[in-house]
Amino acid sequence: MIDWVIYGGGGHARVIGDAIKLGGDRLITYFDDNKDLHSINNIPVFPYHESTEDQAKIIIGIGNNEVRRNISKYIVHDFGTVIHPKATVADDVIIGEGSVILAGAVIQSGAVIGKHVVINGNVTIDHDVVIGDFCSIYPNSYIGGGAKIGAGVSVEACYAVARLAAIPSAFETDDVEELDLY
Repeated sequence: MIDWVIYGGGGHARVIGDAIKLGGDRLITYFDDNKDLHSINNIPVFPYHESTEDQAKIIIGIGNNEVRRNISKYIVHDFGTVIHPKATVADDVIIGEGSVILAGAVIQSGAVIGKHVVINGNVTIDHDVVIGDFCSIYPNSYIGGGAKIGAGVSVEACYAVARLAAIPSAFETDDVEELDLY
């Protein structure tokens, strides 16, 4: 059993919390900067601090790619990867740290999923696809075999990316916004 903390207190964070619990792991707390948010589904919420539950794995439960990228640079906890028990992932798929694969997703052989990627419910990633860091693939989308998706790209719901397509990075620079998490 893995102990988890989630950075974020919105809908995406709650969905990830459900995936963690359904996978048999333990969700200890949420981190969020909203001072009016004290608990989510009876799990406590605190502002982020590196010493709070410092042995737990963390996942960023924020859907916005740019915000997720900025926050990832300041997190001290070790990132984990959450795969919903009802997702289907081929044995040879490579999934980067901080990524989330939700219920009903199918990821075929040879795919490479970057860091801090969100693969939403009922997404199909065909063979040999490469998805860059900090992408979001929204529900019911299909990514065709051999496609390459650059960092920070969002593929909207019910969208199909053609086989062998190449989508460039959504980020203009590698700069991140300075954050004050303490």
